[in-house]
Amino acid sequence: MHYRRARPASSTIALSLPSTGMVQSTATTGDSRKKNIAKTSLNLLISALKITKEMASACPPLRLAVEALLIVLEAYKGYSEATEAIETLLSRIQPLNDILEKVQSNGDCPQALKDRLTVLASKVTEVVKAAKEVQSTRWILQLMNSANYMEKTESWMKMLDWHIRSFVLEGTIMLELTVNQGIISMNSRFNQVVEGINELHKGLDILAHDALYRSLRPVIEAELYYGSSVHVQCHENTRMEVLATLCSWLHPGHPRLATLPAPVVRALSDRSIVWLHALAGSGKSTIALTVAGWWEKDELLGASYFCARDGQRSNINCIFRTIAYQLALRFSVFREHLTKILEAHPNLYSSDPTRQLEKLIVEPLKAVHANANGEAPFPAHVAVVIDALDECTDNKATSTILKSLARYIDQLSPLKFLITSRLEENITQGFLLQSLDENTHRLALNKIPEDLTKRDITVFLRSRLAAIGNVFDLGASWPAPERLENLVDLSELLFIFAALAARYIEDQAERDPDGRLRSLLDAGNAAAAKRGTSTSVFPILDALYIQVLETAAKGLGDALKAQLKLILGTIVLAEQRLSPATLDALLDLPTGTVRRVLPVFGAILIIPDREDNTTPIGIIHLSFPNFLVDPTRCTDQGFLVRPRIQHSHITFRCLSIMNLALKYNILEVVSEHDRVLNGEIPNLSARLSQRIPAALEYACRYWTTHLCKAEIGEDLLTALEEFCTSHLLHWLEVLSLLGCIDGVVEALQSVQACLKANVPSLLYDCERAVRAFYPIISTSAMHMYSTIAIFAPLDAPIRGLAAANARTLLAVRVGLENTWSDTLVLRVTDGQDIEALAFSPDGTYIACGHADGTAQLLNAHTGTELRAFEGNAKELIWSLSFSPIGKELLSGSHDGAVDLWDVATGANLYTWEAHSASVNSVAWSPDGTLAASASDDKTVRLWRSASPETTVVLQHDDRVHHVIFAPDGDLLSGSHENTCKIWNTRGVDWGMEANIKLNRTLKHDTWVTTVAVSLDSRLVACGLENGEIVLWTKSDGQRLRSLLGQSPVISLVFYPSSLLAAAYEMSPFALWDVSTGAPVKRVDNTYARAAAFASDSLHIVHAVADEFNVRLWPSELKQNATRTKAISRKLKQLVQRSSVEDREPAENGRTDLEAATISPTGKLVLAVYGDELRIYEVVRVREGEQIAAERSEVAICD
Repeated sequence: MHYRRARPASSTIALSLPSTGMVQSTATTGDSRKKNIAKTSLNLLISALKITKEMASACPPLRLAVEALLIVLEAYKGYSEATEAIETLLSRIQPLNDILEKVQSNGDCPQALKDRLTVLASKVTEVVKAAKEVQSTRWILQLMNSANYMEKTESWMKMLDWHIRSFVLEGTIMLELTVNQGIISMNSRFNQVVEGINELHKGLDILAHDALYRSLRPVIEAELYYGSSVHVQCHENTRMEVLATLCSWLHPGHPRLATLPAPVVRALSDRSIVWLHALAGSGKSTIALTVAGWWEKDELLGASYFCARDGQRSNINCIFRTIAYQLALRFSVFREHLTKILEAHPNLYSSDPTRQLEKLIVEPLKAVHANANGEAPFPAHVAVVIDALDECTDNKATSTILKSLARYIDQLSPLKFLITSRLEENITQGFLLQSLDENTHRLALNKIPEDLTKRDITVFLRSRLAAIGNVFDLGASWPAPERLENLVDLSELLFIFAALAARYIEDQAERDPDGRLRSLLDAGNAAAAKRGTSTSVFPILDALYIQVLETAAKGLGDALKAQLKLILGTIVLAEQRLSPATLDALLDLPTGTVRRVLPVFGAILIIPDREDNTTPIGIIHLSFPNFLVDPTRCTDQGFLVRPRIQHSHITFRCLSIMNLALKYNILEVVSEHDRVLNGEIPNLSARLSQRIPAALEYACRYWTTHLCKAEIGEDLLTALEEFCTSHLLHWLEVLSLLGCIDGVVEALQSVQACLKANVPSLLYDCERAVRAFYPIISTSAMHMYSTIAIFAPLDAPIRGLAAANARTLLAVRVGLENTWSDTLVLRVTDGQDIEALAFSPDGTYIACGHADGTAQLLNAHTGTELRAFEGNAKELIWSLSFSPIGKELLSGSHDGAVDLWDVATGANLYTWEAHSASVNSVAWSPDGTLAASASDDKTVRLWRSASPETTVVLQHDDRVHHVIFAPDGDLLSGSHENTCKIWNTRGVDWGMEANIKLNRTLKHDTWVTTVAVSLDSRLVACGLENGEIVLWTKSDGQRLRSLLGQSPVISLVFYPSSLLAAAYEMSPFALWDVSTGAPVKRVDNTYARAAAFASDSLHIVHAVADEFNVRLWPSELKQNATRTKAISRKLKQLVQRSSVEDREPAENGRTDLEAATISPTGKLVLAVYGDELRIYEVVRVREGEQIAAERSEVAICD
């Protein structure tokens, strides 16, 4: 896109400088006397101008002119001094080079000395090369960077001095070592040096690990021994047959197998995955934890990830990056290659799981194998354990993690995966994928013989109860065999019941195990007797929970009882697990309240030790939260948690905490660091932990989630209003520092949808600001304020909030709008020119097809890349189309190929090469069973998505530009032969030579570029090359009317209420009322290569070159409107550059802007256009405030 530049103001001063040759001549010729005279004259002139500037305060134009001239003369002075210094440096180096060459050419010179001389010569050569590069730089750029070159010259002089001194010192040491006879003493010293080097290596390893941690951001809480804080290992001598099965699968010949019984089923050791699945409470996690511990001791464990529904452990985007981190810690050769990949792709931690698996695990493994040199860099068997995959948040119809594994499973050797889960639908579907189905050994715990499970539960309970009886002196015969058997029967083969029962019976506070056993058996037997009338799936387990809760509540005072439901409700509904201290702070309870309440719930909760202030409270099993919020299971109203009311209270507390604690510059970063990236803030991790307490972090992360589930009341709205008016940007600052900006737009949209008529206007403002300035907000929290204050619309309320905190501001004088424009996102992609665009059906994603044959999936809210589709396409992509449910993507390319992609993983699922020329359009049928493609080879190809091998050919007489399915299933194709054909695709006999009926042909005066069909399949709109849109009735081919445009139509779509959206190549987009033929709205456009409309009737995306623009239809009719195209954004980028290598001619014939800088006083901007200088006046927002030279904002002059 071409941007207009601001014209210089009346105060602009055009300066002419000596030609390049003259300047160089001045710097390189003339005797010393002339140079001194010139220097003296220049210094006197500068002094005189400084005096004139101070005396000219009464005449601003004169003062401005003098100040501008001073800037140029001082820059010229610095340039001359820098040039002279470089020449002096080179003149001193030449004799040194002569000496080095002479000594090295001497045949009697010892080899050791020659080697040292060679090293010294190379250092000298580096300095010479750097100095000559500066000399060869264009004079005008030397002028702009003179101060920098002076600093470089001084550093080169110091470097040369240091290298020479080092050379002499090294020679002295070598001489003394040769003649010194104290060899024993020296050896001792060398040993110390070796030890120091070893310690240095250890330190470097630690630093490398720390760098990996910062790059990958692994979830440490999900690793093996963190998992053990919630789950426990299998009781001794239980589950042995299952454990044997897993061990024989991983390593059939391992010595540990000699100590185990025969596997419960034959292990398929050639499979790369074991899927261990069962109902909740069957002991899956206990088995996973046990076998992972064994493999850790046997040095067979590569990594582990114990999922949980709290915090990051439930985030599927964290799994593969955490696994990669653990593999890097265990295998140095893997770490070496992973580090190189991270250097090239530093933001992989934020990529989707498929890309993380590819880049962080698959590619390092490939590099390890490729550089093995016949050695085995890895053990032959390396286990990766992923436990409780069903507890991760993943709304896809097929598990994203499993789809990713399916794509790369044959490239992951020697890794073998143990995955445990319940039988959730999306996980089951994942394991049905062909590549996983062929590589997975399914191990169902419910298929294990019941007698083995009952035996293990009996062993567990007998052992635990015997230990309890021993502690309380109940005798060797306690409990009676029949009571033990009764308890085993009540467990219904659920290990979680047995574990909870034991914890309940041994309660130290009650100290009545026999009484508790009796009450537990009575409650369980009563529940068993009512089994036929209970609506619960687990009536006996529910009875146990009720028994635990009622018994615990008896030991609490009235005040604590009143707080009990609030505490338990927050524990089970919180988005992540919280420590007792954090829970106290979040709920505004007196310090220590949670610790006083929870010990009586030891049967169902894991409470950290009293001196442990960071470990969160754990829930023994997920069945307890499910029980507590389900009125059909928790029948005691005193304990039943009503989620909407509980979420209301949590939301109110989150807002209250933020209103009290949030502030500008919460980390108290000093002013010299207030423009750095978040990752460059000194001691960031320590500052975060000190300045952002856990309760505040939780509130910032999750208040929007809780609000959307809450019952909205007046108190909540009042707290929200206070938050929005006082702390909205402070909240964004914290999220930016925490790296959590990605989901802000969706979160704010959800809040606005939830509040409906009660939405504070600032929430919409905040959403628009995040969309517009996402690259800055997500990477530099402190820079966010000045960016919004300068570039947000003039009347936007959030602009005032930002201005109150921005430390130094410049004003944009041209290019800003009063209110938010219809442009939501304006981004430049990393690929080549964009040739095709498509919205996903739900409007959350945008697919971009590029001229280099690649495609990208982008976040429609922020424009960030989510993944790339890279595969078979060799040439540019002309068209894209999402499947009706958004799971697949079709692309048509210039080489005649049609590719089918998996949206979740980016995998290429299938490629058709049936066309002999460019594919211009692709489309899906409304039910997703059929797909079609249109080509320059004069054909349309139709195929079934379930069996793509067979295609049907539909013939045209010229190139076919567009193809689309009507909602009723008919297929329409527009071509270069000036026609649109309507085909009947229903009732096709795919088993014979296909015969598709042509219903009718719609004829036009010029070629048809695009076609759309109304939602009721009644109307057809044909967009033509001349800008005309012709409306037809589809049933009888009657021509209704024409809608006239000014340039070729590139995209059409029908909206409800008789509206037709049209995108034109070189004229404004239009929203037409087809019933009247009148335009309803227009969106400015000067040129668009591709365009697409979202299904929500609101959003448009269009592209020019490699830039795409997501926009809204305006709220009012805007005709013949013109806008300044992001001048401030363009100039801001240019001011930050010191030079531009690729320049294009500007509109006035000058070369484009080469460099720019702001004067030390902050009053002027000096811009370089080729050999021309222009100076622009800056207007400060705050009178008298100094503006730093390195400011990244820019003032644009009238």
